[in-house]
Amino acid sequence: MDCLLDECLDISTVMDATSTYQQWLNQSAPLKIDASKVMRVDTAGIQALASMFTSAKATEIEIQLINSTDTLLEGISILGLAELFETH
Repeated sequence: MDCLLDECLDISTVMDATSTYQQWLNQSAPLKIDASKVMRVDTAGIQALASMFTSAKATEIEIQLINSTDTLLEGISILGLAELFETH
């Protein structure tokens, strides 16, 4: 299933994003998370995304982050989470 992240991935969007992520996970289908529109991130947003990836892997749902923007990659790198996301 192809899933598109919003432009803003920060604390102001975490509650809505978490609900969306849960819906994606409930599909139990392989997930391709397209991050091509992400222009604003913070730690809370990346933590929510990390939680989704951790949940997917724990339930053996294939998940992949694709088309990551430099902004998102920088945030992931600063937090030392590149291995979790296996960014492409």
